[in-house]
This record gives sequence, structure tokens and C-alpha cells, in this order.
Amino acid sequence: MSKKQQLGVNRDMLRYLYGDQSEQLFSPDKKDISEDKAVYKKSMTRILVWPNITYKVEELEKDSYVQTIFRMISELSKYRDDLWWELVLPRVGRPFDMFDDFENVDIAYIAWPRYIQSTRGHFDKFSLNHSFVEIDNRFKADEGVYAENYTSKDYGVERIKEFGFDEAEELRYEGIRTKAARDRNRKLGRTLEKNSNDDIQWEYYEAEVNWNFKDIDLIFSHLPETTWNLVNYLGNEWHHIPPVLGYSHWFDFKDTCNWQYPAFQRECEGINLMQKCYVNTESQKKLVLKEAREIYKDSIVNKLDEKIEAFHLPVLNEQVVNEIDKDSFKTIVFNHRTKTYKDFKNFILKICDPLWEKRQDFKVWIPLLDLSTMVEFGNLSWKDRDEQNGGYIIGKVSNTAGQTEERKKELYLKRLRTCRVGFSPKQNYNGWSVATTDGMMTGCPFIMFDADYYHELNPTADFFGSYKEAIDLLEKYLDDNDYRNKKAEDALKECRKSLLWSDNVKRLSVDIDKAVNSVEPAKTYNDGYKKLIARIKDNQEEFVVCTKKKLIRQMWGNGIKFAPYRIALRQDKNIREKYGRISSYVWKTEEEWAEYDKKLKKDENKSK
Repeated sequence: MSKKQQLGVNRDMLRYLYGDQSEQLFSPDKKDISEDKAVYKKSMTRILVWPNITYKVEELEKDSYVQTIFRMISELSKYRDDLWWELVLPRVGRPFDMFDDFENVDIAYIAWPRYIQSTRGHFDKFSLNHSFVEIDNRFKADEGVYAENYTSKDYGVERIKEFGFDEAEELRYEGIRTKAARDRNRKLGRTLEKNSNDDIQWEYYEAEVNWNFKDIDLIFSHLPETTWNLVNYLGNEWHHIPPVLGYSHWFDFKDTCNWQYPAFQRECEGINLMQKCYVNTESQKKLVLKEAREIYKDSIVNKLDEKIEAFHLPVLNEQVVNEIDKDSFKTIVFNHRTKTYKDFKNFILKICDPLWEKRQDFKVWIPLLDLSTMVEFGNLSWKDRDEQNGGYIIGKVSNTAGQTEERKKELYLKRLRTCRVGFSPKQNYNGWSVATTDGMMTGCPFIMFDADYYHELNPTADFFGSYKEAIDLLEKYLDDNDYRNKKAEDALKECRKSLLWSDNVKRLSVDIDKAVNSVEPAKTYNDGYKKLIARIKDNQEEFVVCTKKKLIRQMWGNGIKFAPYRIALRQDKNIREKYGRISSYVWKTEEEWAEYDKKLKKDENKSK
């Protein structure tokens, strides 16, 4: 299925609104590799990634989780070619093209809460069911055939003769899906979601998808508090319970939680269901264990201690600059979120204001400035000043209107490189700071609050323990460009030394394999597995590959737990999986596979 189809967008409406330019709203279709160019791998590892969205969904590219998973997929794809990623992201009123360059990524767009804290207890299985709709593209005809013939019952009969009932029904259904969904919506009095920004209309798919279409070997959850819901959903709906790895970017600690019912206990419960859970820093792990001891008995705390590991969020090698900008502008950058937990108010009132009273030869750049947070500051003299008129606050990166997200990021990093110094505030949750590493990799030095979590990030930085010390340090950087450049060089060296993804990706790869292989495979001598292999062999003549859906329908029905059989198939030396979005298997003898590998290598050498 193409991305356009997967999104469920009413393309007629887009053509009406945008004319010939409507197609530019989408990336090129993702298509399964054609049979003559198919690649068969010993085993695909399919990973479902559950998100932790903490930034407004209309600007997903700025969310730290989205940036993290993008970098993770980028670097793992360089290290190994057997991973397939199923990403869950909020459905927004515009195409999201950040992952379009990855052939091994599918995105399920689902309804998602707008309020950050609502996500902590949110789990919508119905939205998931309507998102993971996939059709095996091997049975897909030309677009013109769809339009003219797929609503015809007679044509459907012909397809049954050619492909069999199940596959012909899928083809026919794929051709009439949008019209049928629209008609059913009208009958039921449903209204389509409408985004006020773009007038792009979304349609829910009516057909529920389940375990027939997808294999999931691993859950990678970035929201531990919903782990049980997700595992329960996959077990009941997909009849498949994969192991879980996790990454927790945030915890509801007492000192950080300003709502009545913190999620800390649910976070701990979710971690105990995982094989392993990464956290930003060692300091954060210590704080988790400290708070857990006030609630749980020692055996639970010890279990958390075993499962939680610090994993510092690295940077992409190609984004690290070769040299610093020695002629920086007198600009102080605060590129964190303008929220209370980032101490933004004190940065303005106790650092910027006093410094502004002493001197007006600098500017402050706040890329993520949220104007709604400025209300609490009243009518301060510096508020909303224009850069060209000698203003004090610069809110956004200039000249980004109409630019791609990749280009916006490029402009952001380019400007960050020219800043004199960055500011890393006190944090109550002992976490990592992607904003700070953004600066380090561009050669912009940051002064940091004196805390363990920042010392883990860059031990060579200058640290402050009070607002007065922060002001003194900022003045030193503003007045002494040579000193600033030395600290910038130190930060860049530290970045290359310990914060590169290429140096951390092997550890992550090993943990993925350990988690996947923790599932006990089905016994190959059992009758069930022998029948499974026989069925795969039988389907070779007809379809070349045998889909998971067909295997289960032909053999067991809806109640089977397929995961042990999936692991056994992955370990079987005669079985390989077709590289693509649909789980499908092919059986050959070892000699035939050796011949296949030889031919594949020969073709690769020719193409070079």
C-alpha cells in the first residue's frame, strides 16, 4: 500500500483544494520490491515503536522523541539491514515526510491526545485497528484497473480464478475501500475529521487489521506507563506477545510532578514488563531507585535496578561540524522548551533581565519560544522585540516559511553554530539535554547548571551553582571570544569522543537481538511446525512466498499464538523472509539458497 493510501487521505478533496500541486503534499509511494527484484533475508526483525510525544503534534519534527527515533533508525540502518520499523505517530493535518527516505519504515497514524499528560493514560485500540491496514502489493494491479474494474463483481470472479478467493477479495476491497468507507460513514452519520489548518480530510478505514497482516518481533516502548495496555492489545488482537525494550525520557518524580495523580508507579510497573529500559543518565536511574524505595519492597527495587540502564542520547556523525565558528555573534541561546521544568521563568527574570540592565550589547535567541508562556511575564520591555530593530528576544529561525523540515533543521543548526554561548538550566528530573548536544555538535559551548546529569553530558563545560554565577559566566563568554572558542573546541572534542551514534549503535543492536531471542521457539519436531513447513512448501508453486495470514487461515484459525512459530521460522536454515512490509516466507534447500546468494552477489557487483 502506498503512503497516500495508508494515510487515508481523501485525494479527490486534495485535488479540489490544491489542483495539480496536490501530489506535492506527499512523498513518493513506498512499494514492495517487485518479485524479480525481491530480496530474501535469513530473518527480518520487525519492531513496533510506541511513542512518547511531548511537543505539540502539529510540529512533530521538534519533538525530542521523534528526533531520537529518527537518529536511532538512521544509525542502525547503517549497521545492519534486517530491521523493519513500525512507527506509531499522531495523525496531524499535514503529511509528515521526515521518515520518507527510509525504505524500512512504515508509519501508522492514529488519533492522539493534544495534551501531553493525557498521553500517559491514553490507549486507543480502535484507532490502532484502523491504522495498520496493509495489503500485499504482489496482488496489486495498475491504478487504472482499480478505477474501472475493481467495483465489478464479474471482474472479481476472474481474479478468484487467477489468485484464489482470499487474495482476490483483498484486491477488490483495496479498489473500493475509499468509496465504501465514505458510504458507510454517511449511513452512520459520521463526519470526517477536518483539520482547520490545511482543510485536509482524513477517513478512518472501516476494516480492522489484526495479526493476519503483520509480525512484530519486538516492542520498543518510549512510554512505559502504557506497556501493559500494548502487550495486552497485541496478545488479544494479534495473538502475538513480543518481548519489550523501553526508553523512558521522563518520570513523574515528586519534585517534578505538579498534578494530583502522578504516573510513577505505572512507569515502574511498565519497566518490570520489559527486558530492559534505557534512561537518559545514571543520575536519573539513581533518582528512580530512590523514589521506588519509598513505595516498593526491596525485591521490586532490585528488579528495577537490573532492568534500567543509562543510555546517553548520541548525535549523528554527519551533523558534527569539522570546526567551530571563531567569529560568533554576541547571542545567548536558550534552545530548550520554555517551560517551568526547564527553569525558563528564572532564566528570564533572574538572569536575562539583570544582565540587560548592565549591558545591551547582546541578544537572546529562543528557538522554541512559546508565546503562551510569555503572558506570565507581563509587559516587560524586551518582550516580542524585532531582531532587525535591535530587539532582545529572537523567537524563531528566520526565513523558514515553506521550507522542508530537513531544511528547517539545517537552518537551525547553522544559526546555532554562530551563537556565542548556550544556556543549560537546572532540571528537576535529572535527564539528558538534546538541546545541549545540538550546541556541542555545532561548536557552540554551553554553560550548565552544576549537576551530575550535566557532568555526564560534558565534563569539560563551565558550571554554575547560582544565578549570579551564571551571569558572571555569560559575561565572560560575551567579553572574551578567545576563551569562548577554547571552550567550543573542548565541547566539540567531547562530542566526538563519547557522543557519536556510531560508537553506541552496536550496544543497541545486541540488546535488540537478545530481547527478540528471549522468546522460546516452537519445537521443530512437533507436528504443528512440520505442518507449517509443509504449507510453506505447498505455496511455493503458487505464490513464490507464503504470507503469515495465509498460513494461519489455512492451518489453525484465530486462536493460535504465532510468536513461537515465528521464532522457529527465523531460525530455520531453509526459511527466509521476503524483505518488505508484509510478513511472508519462502522455503528452499540450502543448496538453492547458496546459489541464490551467489547470483545476488554477482548482480550487486555488476550494478557497481
